[in-house]
Amino acid sequence: MENIQHLTLVVLPGILSIVKMYFSFCIALALVATCYAGPATNSLSNVCKSKNGYYSVEGSCDSYIRCNDYVPVHQTCPDGLHYNPDAKYPNYPCGYPSDVLCLGRGSVQPAQPTEECPHQYGYFSSPYAAPDNCGHYRVCIEGRAIDMHCPTGLAFNADSGRCDWPHLVPSCKSGDYLGFSCPAGVNDDDGKIRNYKYPGNCYYFFSCLHGHVRLLSCNEGAAFDPVSGLCVDEVLVNCAQY
Repeated sequence: MENIQHLTLVVLPGILSIVKMYFSFCIALALVATCYAGPATNSLSNVCKSKNGYYSVEGSCDSYIRCNDYVPVHQTCPDGLHYNPDAKYPNYPCGYPSDVLCLGRGSVQPAQPTEECPHQYGYFSSPYAAPDNCGHYRVCIEGRAIDMHCPTGLAFNADSGRCDWPHLVPSCKSGDYLGFSCPAGVNDDDGKIRNYKYPGNCYYFFSCLHGHVRLLSCNEGAAFDPVSGLCVDEVLVNCAQY
């Protein structure tokens, strides 16, 4: 059972990671020209310790120095992105805040909001989201919003900018969103996982731990057996009864 949960945690968020890689690639190709590039000054003359590379700007989370043939140029990431001090030249050095933290590194440029987006780039809450419909979110690129939805069973967490378990999203009512609440009176303090049938689909099931419900799926070739509460070979489950 633990292996099934682990697989689900890895696979479902992995779908979101593919989407993020796609938009990061778009940024690298289409937005390099949008970065502000300032002329080199005397104060930057000794910055470049290597021929080509990136260097942080003290007190700033989204600015950096790009060195090209030992020539330093001050640049700023597009609004909503942070400079990644771990980026290796010539890879694009700006990333989403969910991937590049800014704690203790300084400030960011003023926001450049649009009618659809609070920043030019980023992952944000969607106006279509509701406590009982928590999977909606928006990806903003150049101030234009693309409406997205989290993988099945996950909700968008605006605090982290990621899809998460519904019970970890404060604005989400996980029971209403998933259509199931863990039964009352069950001993939630014993640390045991209890699984329940998902109506209409024998490959999904509800899993309860400490009173929190999650929607999970069985591995390929397996189906949920409500009698044992486990995923078993699908030939042993009568899916027609679902």
